[in-house]
Order: sequence, then structure tokens, then C-alpha cells
Amino acid sequence: MRLLHLLLNVGYVSACRPGALKSRDSESDYVIVGAGPAGYVLATRLSEDPSVTVTLLEAGPDGSNDRNVYTPGFAGRLQNSPYLWNYTSQPDPRRGGIAPRLPQGHALGGGTSVNFMSYSRGAASVYDEWASISGNDRLTWNSILEYFERSTNLTVPSPVDYKYAPNPAVYGDGPVQVSYEWEATGTEPYWGDAMAASMPPPVHLIDPASGHHIGRSNGGPHTINLATGRRSSAQANYGQILSTRANVNVVPLAEVIKINIQNREAVSVHYVSHIDQSNHTVLAKREIIVSAGAIGSPKLLMLSGLGPRDHLQELGIPVVKDIPHLGENLRNHHNAITMYQIPENIVTVGALRANATLLAAAEAEYAATGKGPLSAILTSSYVTERPPEAFLDSINATFHKDLPIDRPLLFYGYTTSPLLPNPRNVNVISAFVCLLQPEAPGYVRLASADYRDSPLIHSNYWSSDADLALELYGYKKLREAMTSRMLAPLVLRELYPGPDVQNDEEVTQSMVSTAWSFNHPTGTCSLGRVLDSHFRISGINGLRVVDSSTFPYQPTSHTSGPVYAVAELAAEIIKESWSSF
Repeated sequence: MRLLHLLLNVGYVSACRPGALKSRDSESDYVIVGAGPAGYVLATRLSEDPSVTVTLLEAGPDGSNDRNVYTPGFAGRLQNSPYLWNYTSQPDPRRGGIAPRLPQGHALGGGTSVNFMSYSRGAASVYDEWASISGNDRLTWNSILEYFERSTNLTVPSPVDYKYAPNPAVYGDGPVQVSYEWEATGTEPYWGDAMAASMPPPVHLIDPASGHHIGRSNGGPHTINLATGRRSSAQANYGQILSTRANVNVVPLAEVIKINIQNREAVSVHYVSHIDQSNHTVLAKREIIVSAGAIGSPKLLMLSGLGPRDHLQELGIPVVKDIPHLGENLRNHHNAITMYQIPENIVTVGALRANATLLAAAEAEYAATGKGPLSAILTSSYVTERPPEAFLDSINATFHKDLPIDRPLLFYGYTTSPLLPNPRNVNVISAFVCLLQPEAPGYVRLASADYRDSPLIHSNYWSSDADLALELYGYKKLREAMTSRMLAPLVLRELYPGPDVQNDEEVTQSMVSTAWSFNHPTGTCSLGRVLDSHFRISGINGLRVVDSSTFPYQPTSHTSGPVYAVAELAAEIIKESWSSF
């Protein structure tokens, strides 16, 4: 019946599209918009039935043969590349009008093809909260762990020269290769020991995939294939499975600019091919699934007439359904940066960039063995903290204090790259603190009805006084640890903000003026607000959203792991909904 209904409405589909086009170019049972981790999982699981056809559309290119994409040590080269939507947030009042960058994945594999490959799942209570808000008990930690396991497998090298705590019991035999490093970097154990010593004891070693996320993680885990030394992206792993299936069509450089909806039913998508700027439509015989991320998904839905009525009318977009919360609830992890000079004999990402001889040797080792500095991201550990209750009381952090006690509020990490200008041209380590559970949300709106215009992203970093006070607490603690006696063998001098910056006003200014995004936006098409418990937009048949935009609240972790698991669950729900047809 659905196919008959769609065919009867082909004339409408053609009429909605610019240019002289055929009524449709192709059709599939499922049309998936966005080939990031969610899109790849959905395409893989839905196409397990050979009688089902799937089209997976991605606006970005295929970077699978680009060594800058598959080489972990070259991840920093991907900034400002064609593999990113190089978005910029709107000027931030709390940051003196600075417009922070918010790049997002724009390639087959989405963010997993361009990120820095850290893998984690965060605190278990976050998933229990998702289940409560959405009404879907399968999102509780004890239930969704099955889908985390389904997406991953773990490789642990042995022996190693550092202490670590991997938990193989929380991994399965899935496509995503998760691993720990062969050896600690030259910055360890100094950095990790110093940060752990700055916390009230005990600071436990954790596997951040286990549901416990307060403590110290050493040596990973990372989405790196230890056998090859290559990035383990959604495209590399789920994509390998799809390449063997004749019932799946993966189309890169295909930017979907509208979902065509007729009589409250999503019937097709219209996309522009960036190969030749030609226009195309794909008819969906069963469903259209939007997996374009926390920025791209609300943008596409609003361009298609779904979203806040007043906003759409202001832009002249016909309102298909008034959804006031669509684009709201944007949250992101953002970092405050420090930078230090370290000895020249430590191999860092910055040193590899600056020293051609060192780089050539690393490239030769990587080509021959898949090992060496380029097979890792040269960042061995991080520490998370929940500050004392007395401190939370002192800053009136009621929101944060009321969060379940298993949730860390601050993340301390580092990278052996200069995250700020390095005028001295010396070897550096950049350390940062990240607010994991921001109180104040932002939002996304369209700039115009033209798909070519980037959306308006209002990140609203630190618009809560408690958020700002927490970040300042962490920033000061980070600086103290970095200049402690334990780090004396590693840290030669503070380059930023510099030893002269001491009072709270100066420190705050230094912190907010250089902060950067961890590029973990979530929540803009949230379950329980925009979507029902089965990832559907109520009142619109044949349309779901599955990606980080669906998260009701932000996890305390990097977001790729949760996206994989949520997509595995959503794929099962979708298959179940069609099992009786």
C-alpha cells in the first residue's frame, strides 16, 4: 500500500524540485541521509535481508585512500579540509563576540573519518536518563550495552610499558576495531601521574567503555586497527561489509537538500550531486532516515518544512509540521587550553610536522610495519573529575550537583600538538580541560531557505554562571598540575596563558578567548522532545532521525561510541517494525 501511495504522488515529488527533472531517478526501500557512523550502521543492518534495498547518501567525498584520513598520526592535517563542514558558531556574548569554530565530518564515515579516534561511552546513568526521557527502556545502560558490544571488538597489546585497565567483557565481535597503544608516549607517565595526584584519592584506572567514567584512562582506548595501524572508521569497517552487497548503493558527493513530504508522509529525497551539480530524487518505498548529525539533521528537516513555525514562516518555507523544539537543546563539549614547552627529544605531532627527517623515518616505519609514531595519536591518557560537593555549593551549581554521582563534570586531557600559535617554534604539549555536562543549551536555526547557506549555530558556551565557574576551577587546577614538581621532567615553561596571568579575571579572559570545541554537538532532534521512543517524528509517516542529534542529554564521553550503539538499536527497532509486512 505504501508503494502504491508513493507512486500516486510522484507528480508532487517532481513539482517540489527545482529544474526539469524526471519524476524519480531511483528508488529504495530505505533512503539514509548521511554516511557517518549512524548511517553506516543502519545501512549495514537493514541490508542484511537481501530482498531489501538501501541507498546511503553522503554530501562529502570518499577519503578512504587518502593517507591523511587513514593514518592516525595525520589526523591534525584534516582541519579545514574538504572532509569537514567548516562551520562557525555565531558570535558568543560570553566570549566577547568571538565566533568559535564547530567543524563536522563531511566524508564517507562522517566524524569517524576525521576525529582523533578516542573511544568511550561515559557514565551509565546518562543512558538511564535517556530511557526515562524517551520512554524506551532499551536505552538503559544495562540494555544498550548489548548494542555497544555489537558494534565493537577490542584488541589489547601485551606486554605494555604502562598501567591500563581494559575490560574485554564489555566488547563484542563487531566491526569497529578498538585498541590500546603499543607503548606509552614520551609524555607519560608524567602527565597522567600529575593530573591524578591533583585529585582526591583514590583515582582509579578505568576502561571508559565500562559505564564507569570517573578516574584515569591510560593508553586508550582508540578506534585504531592495531593489526594495520590504520584509523578504524565507520567507512573502513561497516563500509567493508556493504561493499559485498548488491542491494546497497552508497553515493558520495550527494547533498540532500529536501525531504519531500505529501499528506504527512515522507516520500522521497532530493539531492544535488557535487560531481556535476545535477539534481536527483530517490523514492523511499519504506522509510527515509536522517543521519546527518546534530547540525545537519535539523538543518535538513527545517529546509523540508519541519520545525518552529515562526522561524520557517519568517524564511518563507511552507510549514509541513510545527515542531517547536527542533533545533533546540544543542549541547557540546568545549575545552579551555594551556600550552607548554617540553624537551626537544620527545617525539610529538608538532615535531613530526616541523622536522622533515623525523617525519621521513616515521613514514618509513609506518609503511613497513604499521607501527611507530604515525600509528597512534601520541596522547596516552586522560583524567575525569567530579569536583567536591562543597565546591559545587560554593558556586551555586544546583544543576550539576543534582546530576547522578557517577557522572564526571570535567575532563582533563592533552595533545602533543600546538593548539595555539607557537611563535617560539619549540616542542610543545597542549593541555586542556573540558566541561562534560553543560547546563546551558544552545540552538540551531537556518540562515535562509537556501541550502547552500550554513546554518546559524548558537553554541552559547558558558551562558550559565555555574558552567563558567566549573571550567575556571578546572583550568586553574590544570595549570597547577602542569607546573607541579611531578611534571618538572616534562614541562620547561608555560607558553600560554603565561606565568604573568594569575588573577581570576585575567585567567578567565585567557580561558574564554582561546577555547575550542571538542566537536561533540548533540540533542537538536532529541528523543522525547522532537522524536518518539522509536526515533520517529510523530505525525509524519516514513521518517526517522538516528544520530547524535537524538541524544536527550549529552553523554560524559566522546560521541562516536554512543552513536554506533544508538544506531544499532534503531536498526533493530526499524527491522522489527517491518517484520510483519
